[in-house]
Amino acid sequence: MEFARRTITKYGIALLAIVFLGLVLRVYHLAAQSLSGDEAFSFWISTLRLSETVHYAVTIDVHPPLYYFILHYWMLLFGTSAFAMRLLSALFGVLAIPMIYLVGRQLFNKEAGLVGALILAISPLNVIYSQDARMYSLMVLLGLLSTYFFLRFLQKSNGLVAAAYILSTTLLLYTHVYGWFVVITQNIWVVALVLSRNRALRPKSWVTLQVIIVLLFAPWILELISQISKVEKAPWIPLPTLTTLTRTFTAYSGTELLLILFFGLCLLSLFTYRKKNASVDWKAPLKALKSYSWAVRTSNVRSVLFLVLLIFTLNAVPFVISRFYASIYDARYTIAASVALYLLVAAGIRNISHNYAKFAVIAVIVLLSAFPLQAYYTTTAPQARETINFVDQNLKSGDLVLLSPGDHWPVFRYYNYKTMNLTLLGNTVSSTADRMKILYSAINGHNRVWLVVANVSYSPTAQILNALNGSYEITLFKSYAGYQVYLFENRSVNSSPTVANESRSGFADQPATR
Repeated sequence: MEFARRTITKYGIALLAIVFLGLVLRVYHLAAQSLSGDEAFSFWISTLRLSETVHYAVTIDVHPPLYYFILHYWMLLFGTSAFAMRLLSALFGVLAIPMIYLVGRQLFNKEAGLVGALILAISPLNVIYSQDARMYSLMVLLGLLSTYFFLRFLQKSNGLVAAAYILSTTLLLYTHVYGWFVVITQNIWVVALVLSRNRALRPKSWVTLQVIIVLLFAPWILELISQISKVEKAPWIPLPTLTTLTRTFTAYSGTELLLILFFGLCLLSLFTYRKKNASVDWKAPLKALKSYSWAVRTSNVRSVLFLVLLIFTLNAVPFVISRFYASIYDARYTIAASVALYLLVAAGIRNISHNYAKFAVIAVIVLLSAFPLQAYYTTTAPQARETINFVDQNLKSGDLVLLSPGDHWPVFRYYNYKTMNLTLLGNTVSSTADRMKILYSAINGHNRVWLVVANVSYSPTAQILNALNGSYEITLFKSYAGYQVYLFENRSVNSSPTVANESRSGFADQPATR
């Protein structure tokens, strides 16, 4: 009993330390960067009445509304600053750490759960999306909760476990449409258990749970169909390739070196080994080497296969749909599969027979994860806040502001503290002809026109500049990370134009400023 208490205390303290590490990594520099366009959209849609949130979630978004509902009430309590908004995602990310421990303990043992928690805590991908005011860290947390109660249901079903599974799974489906792939994985697994004649499983009870979940999700089914049809008509997600899959798994791992190491450890998760015979003879080393023999056996095959199935379903199914129907595959959407990879890696580390070797592998993972984390914290993200503040400070009465592409309007709405005469030059899927039509209609009668270009690769900047150069002179240019700002003044009004802050030549090549 005393040994058991010491063991529980040891694992408990270690888990608390890992959770604290995950908290620090997720709160550090939380508000240092400007809100992205998607984050600003989260802010805008979450400030509406809940009925309006549902309406716009269907008409202009592709995600269910649960995260927006939670963010709505969160902002009422804690405010609308970037720190407050992102803190919600950070807390979801922190709560996922003890949950992966519980899932790992359920599938393997406490050691695997603890190592899985450490890998999740320092995962660059999960740290990044825990600092993003979007639904991805909530999706990871709910995916783990659903998986945990699913495993508990398979082990021993009771009313409390069934209710917890229904609740967590339903919330997952209302968070992200990719939650359905988690449910599909669970159903495939149950079918496999039934075919293998698993007597502990009660198929009727499982079917009842699935029917209840579908009924609870029924209010959103028609809206989901509407969102799916919208994706068909406006495929803004690029068609995925095998390279896309490789990049996804590299993102899960953090670096290409870690991906190779993770792949090897995943293979090791299937096997345990120990030395049976060994002798040391320095006079005849080759003979001594031949005397070595190892006992190798498979280990936790079912648990490993379940995690592999989860990774496969979350990646392969949307990949196939994208190739043959409509492009829906996005690495961010598959983030719930990353935790399955971490648990496979943790199981592989657990199967290493020497403790020193285990600690060495863990140390390598921590060290290699530190490099992408350091790069993330120090890399300048798109500087929407600085860009919009600069335009605000130099804006004059009657100025027109053009934004290309117009998808970035939520960022302007969040940071713009003055009334801007803002015109949106289409979105990322608009044709150049449509943008030009909007442009010529908007500039009529304006002596000063500001052009803000976001994500230059998605905007026909050259065509827009050529159109404006017909009647205007560029009198100011400034470049920020992710944004370029131009001020055009009417030639008849401004007879001696000067370009402020930057040289006129080579505008597109000017370096971004912090």
